[in-house]
Amino acid sequence: MEGDIMRVSIIGGTGNQGKGLALRLGKAGYQILLGSRSMEKAIHAANEIKEKNPDINIEGLDNFQAADKGDVIILTIPFRSIDEIMEGLHRIVRGKVVVDTSVALIPGKPPTTERIPEGSVAQKIQELVGGETQVVSAFHTISAYLLQDLDKELSGDTLVAGDSPEAKEIVMALAEKIGLRPLDAGPLRVSSTLEDLTSLLIGMNIRFKKKSIGISFSNI
Repeated sequence: MEGDIMRVSIIGGTGNQGKGLALRLGKAGYQILLGSRSMEKAIHAANEIKEKNPDINIEGLDNFQAADKGDVIILTIPFRSIDEIMEGLHRIVRGKVVVDTSVALIPGKPPTTERIPEGSVAQKIQELVGGETQVVSAFHTISAYLLQDLDKELSGDTLVAGDSPEAKEIVMALAEKIGLRPLDAGPLRVSSTLEDLTSLLIGMNIRFKKKSIGISFSNI
């Protein structure tokens, strides 16, 4: 890290969730490295954010550069692109904390979650990156729409799963910085439940004609 500022890389960061997390984490004081397979697209998205929020320290890069420069790597990539993207990144992220936000959604109203051999998307990514890299599952239940609206404060819980207590602590600190209450949900093998919550919430948003339904746990 340069000084005390953590560098957060967002891979696939030009989508709604990626840009939303970039906004919130950038406002919280982190240095943001916005990655995309297209550097031109990443630069454009980063410049758009910077123009509206000049206090945010953000840079647009290709995915490889962003992953190389980051201290923590957040994946906001479609499930179908994971094999292709991670094939090139798995050596670059070795030894770092990788935060997976992805879900294997089957389109529909409401969508459902595909069952994959590894058990969950996060477990699949852990297999792809190897044991030297700690994968943490988080941020599945936070509305991309709400993330991008800085006029609204974030609230509610985000469940965090992973096999490394130290890696989970890092991710939970990121969540707290943007206004969420992070809850330790247990080991990485429970991440399939976290991912299932995404399709559930999408369905509820459709049913209740909302855009930002989240989750909150009581009596904790």
